[in-house]
Amino acid sequence: MSAAVKRGHRDDLSDVAPVAKKAREPETAEQRVLEIIKCSGNKGVSDEDLIRACPVLTIEERVDVVNKLITSNAITLHKVKDTLRYKYKGPTASSPGDANTEELVVFNLIRDSGRKGIWIRDVRIKSNLGLPRLKKILKSLETKKAIKAVKSVAAARKIVYMLFDLEPDSSITGGAWYSNQEFESEFIEILTKHSYKFLEAKKSKALKNTTIRSPLVKYNTSYATADRVLEFISKTGISKVRLTVEDIISILDLLVYDGLAAKRVNSEGKLEYRSTKTLLSRNAVSFLPCGSCPVIKRCSDANQLNCLNCKHMKTWTTI
Repeated sequence: MSAAVKRGHRDDLSDVAPVAKKAREPETAEQRVLEIIKCSGNKGVSDEDLIRACPVLTIEERVDVVNKLITSNAITLHKVKDTLRYKYKGPTASSPGDANTEELVVFNLIRDSGRKGIWIRDVRIKSNLGLPRLKKILKSLETKKAIKAVKSVAAARKIVYMLFDLEPDSSITGGAWYSNQEFESEFIEILTKHSYKFLEAKKSKALKNTTIRSPLVKYNTSYATADRVLEFISKTGISKVRLTVEDIISILDLLVYDGLAAKRVNSEGKLEYRSTKTLLSRNAVSFLPCGSCPVIKRCSDANQLNCLNCKHMKTWTTI
């Protein structure tokens, strides 16, 4: 009897549904990518590693997530053997432990501004603090090495504040083209000359390639991407600062504006550049205005429109 009761008691318990555990909140793409980079340690993670680890993310989503993590100073970007790798840096700087309420308000405003920093006027408006009091707070936070003041190249007298351990955005420092708030025109000129030298060498190699007979193929192989130009510049060692593909594109665009280079978009969506010097030599006949005349079919000795009274021909013969 007792055994039956015990057995029945166990059967009743078996029918009771187990207590549901609290469901875990879904992991965001940003959290997932950050965890992958964090687990990689000092080795870091490349774009190919992220593609394999997060195949559901599109290119746009992956780029957006990585940019957010870099901007928030959670990860850093490193170049290891010609491969860009992302490494975990850790959480953003915490507020000073002995900060008072006003200092915390100012610190949080500066922290939220990220790598672009925030102007003292904007801090004053958002914090509703008087200027004398705000200056004392900023000085106190600078002394504690919680924040730092950075001069902006956009305005000589404009100073922005950001977290002490952040690297200023290129829009603040001017990027590779500025050194100590001064525009490096000589450095740009050197880079421009070497970039043009590379494009000329690329074109010359395509012209001298006897295995290629098609002028169109030679024309296409005379183009070079900004990545190739950056690789050439890096090998020369003329730049002491780290240049990016965007920096080289701005240099190559200068050549385009000066009429020394042409650019196009290739099948992969990348910009390509080439020297504008023609691959084929031109003779004197090709310079005649007749070659580009829109009414050449009507030009005849029997008509009023002929080469004797053509103003373009007269201009060309008097040059």
